[in-house]
Amino acid sequence: MNQIVSPDLAVRSDRYLAFVDGLRAISIVSVLLYHLDRDFVPNGYIGVDVFFVISGFVVSYAIAARKPLGFASFLADFYARRILRIAPALIVCLLLTSLLSFLFIPDAWLSSQQYKTAQMAFWGLSNVQLAQGTDYFSPVTEFNPFTHTWSLGVEEQFYLLFPLLFFPWTRSRSGRRYAVLAVMVGLMLSLSLWLYLQNVAPLKAFYMIYARFWQLAAGVACFQISAMLRDRNLAFPGAAPALAGLALLVVTLWLRLPPEHAWAINVLAVIATVVIIASLQQQGSRGIATALLEARPARFVGKISYSLYLWHWPVFVLARWTVGLVTPVQLAAATLLAFLLAVASYFFVERPVRRSYRLRAMPRYAVVALGLACVGASFGAFDYLRDNRSRLSLSTVMQNRELWLADSPRNSFADLPNCTIQALPAGAIMTYRRSGCPEGPSSSARVYFLGDSHAFSYIHLMKRLTLVTGIETVLVSTAGCPFLSLHWPREGEPDCVAAIRNASAVLLSQARPGDLIFMPSMRMPRLDDQFAQYSDESALKSVFGPAKAAEREKAIERAIDLLRPLAEKGVGLLFEAPKPIFRAPAYRCSDWFNRNNPACKGGLTIERDFVERLRGPILDAFHQISTKVPGVSVWDPLPTLCPGPSCGALLDGKPLFSDGDHISGFANTALTPSFVAAVTTILDRRR
Repeated sequence: MNQIVSPDLAVRSDRYLAFVDGLRAISIVSVLLYHLDRDFVPNGYIGVDVFFVISGFVVSYAIAARKPLGFASFLADFYARRILRIAPALIVCLLLTSLLSFLFIPDAWLSSQQYKTAQMAFWGLSNVQLAQGTDYFSPVTEFNPFTHTWSLGVEEQFYLLFPLLFFPWTRSRSGRRYAVLAVMVGLMLSLSLWLYLQNVAPLKAFYMIYARFWQLAAGVACFQISAMLRDRNLAFPGAAPALAGLALLVVTLWLRLPPEHAWAINVLAVIATVVIIASLQQQGSRGIATALLEARPARFVGKISYSLYLWHWPVFVLARWTVGLVTPVQLAAATLLAFLLAVASYFFVERPVRRSYRLRAMPRYAVVALGLACVGASFGAFDYLRDNRSRLSLSTVMQNRELWLADSPRNSFADLPNCTIQALPAGAIMTYRRSGCPEGPSSSARVYFLGDSHAFSYIHLMKRLTLVTGIETVLVSTAGCPFLSLHWPREGEPDCVAAIRNASAVLLSQARPGDLIFMPSMRMPRLDDQFAQYSDESALKSVFGPAKAAEREKAIERAIDLLRPLAEKGVGLLFEAPKPIFRAPAYRCSDWFNRNNPACKGGLTIERDFVERLRGPILDAFHQISTKVPGVSVWDPLPTLCPGPSCGALLDGKPLFSDGDHISGFANTALTPSFVAAVTTILDRRR
């Protein structure tokens, strides 16, 4: 969302516009409710657009009321005021949120973007980071406590442009005309680009300043045009348009439009906000809209809206990571805590800094320098916390990374003290060779680990295989796409089709006769997706029935067509039999502070009979493939991972699975003997 700065509008001769705080209240409450549950206010995210318009208007209104300055003094004064209003509360929020994140949030796919986002947030660039590939509506975003800073980045980048556009306004009447023209041209160009990017590059349309500039410019233009009308004694009618604009704004919060026309909701929200502001800033403009927006509760929420925006999102995200944010009690408690933190931030951080006599008395250049120094120092503190997060963390995942994470640098090979692994990256391929080992077994064959995250989760086992046997291992990525899952719909998506085709081409060109390709994949329906849970019934429906059997037959035919050229080349093919799956993500349910999270209600055990029932069709598919493609084998990790009638994600307190279906670092070690035996047997047989 945007930066909900609540500057003191009682500047010089201009009056305090109380209705602006009422508008802020509507915007922040709609955003807050949307973030609690999207069903509460389906279009609550358009509070962003409203905030941007308000900010464009407010900064113009405040600057225009000050006495004219030379350009250098104008810049120093403008940035000093912006820093005093933005930086203190933001720095406090970023540092405290960082500390709490390091305490309670473990490293995982679901938290993979948070550190980069936080880093960039200190410098007003988190929107640029998120635009590289993080959808605002994705689960990774919902579990990132710094996602909301993207709009602060947009606004801070707008402040780099604003003085150049607005300075002429403060100098002369001809300067005013230039300023209006510049703002309107920028507005139209940005709006056109935003509309174009909706389908071409939606992430950039959402996050980037050049696509969002039109909303801030709408607020600036609203001030400029209203001021020019007043100069000509042309009054903008107040009460009726304001009420109509307010009604339109409320309607847009629940308006349902087809996806291809969803952009119209944002445009209507901006128009409604402009109409409200243009109407109510007129002297003597009274009516129902004024009474609603200037009510004391609305004004209070508006005043704390910047701090409320800063704090509500980290509170909600940290709740998701710990106790949960699902039940009515959890939703109410999180909302109350967000308000309490916002009030504390407003009264003990925002206001004291804004009203500080010493800061007001300092030269404006010194205030800017001090503000930048504080940002730099805070960033240094964040870097220190991040580098020491494993020591700070209360999470058992972080304290025992070598057990939980297959790629943890703590995973050592103490039993092979003189051996080291050489990692040789080449694009989407990573080759591992052993080095410095005493004389021992060696092999000219290579074993390729092909696939997505399920192949990557075997990385520690790969290294051990190389160190123990001398076999060179090669990780070939399919860019997050499953390889021959035999049921997964994503394999048919265009990006996955291309990724699988490219990986197959690499193997055809590089694999030699006698090599072996290992193909781990998620071949059973998930019961847990780290951020969502699915029922046993849905899993069974996705496997059994005539329609699913027909789909699997087609998948088997595609697998045969894809594997046959490799087999004809003399390359061995090794499938991974399906592993157990679980109804809850182990790493999110492993500590005292998250064990009772609603995400953990499915538990960390599953009946082996149920697993075997889901595995049956896949094992049958492997058999069908092996009758048509020579050199196909199957390695089964189930006996090691589930030796009894019940499968557990934990074994004697140690994790076999990091989430609901990816094996852990500890499981890598446990599976190594079985896998090494299977690979060496296959390679010996093929010589």
